Amino acid sequence: MKTLLVGATVALVLIPLSQAAWVSVSITVDAQVFYDDAISKEGDRVTVWRLTNFAKPLTNLEGKEILSEKSRTAVDCATRKLANSQVMRFAGKDAGGEVLNNYETPLRFTTVAAGSAEEDLIHKLCAP
Repeated sequence: MKTLLVGATVALVLIPLSQAAWVSVSITVDAQVFYDDAISKEGDRVTVWRLTNFAKPLTNLEGKEILSEKSRTAVDCATRKLANSQVMRFAGKDAGGEVLNNYETPLRFTTVAAGSAEEDLIHKLCAP
């Protein structure tokens, strides 16, 4: 019985990661960008997981190829700025394969470039 409960608990923890409902934000020649529709809102701030699939592999400092990136992204709708608190980079598409980089950082909100995927994300998340 204990094994069944532990197995059920592990399955419940893994379901949100494997079955995220990714919503398309932007598709360019460089990347496809999505966000998970499990949105957290607090005042003017919206927090989501963002997934980027790169069209061509990026190379990290260890010389390994990165095909996707998943980041915990906060958007300040009042100032129209964005910040990441966690970034993970993967060897496979759709946050799959080996985790090549994983780091956390304090929130530092920055202005986004006009016409960028980040601006598209702000428009989608901060729409009235």
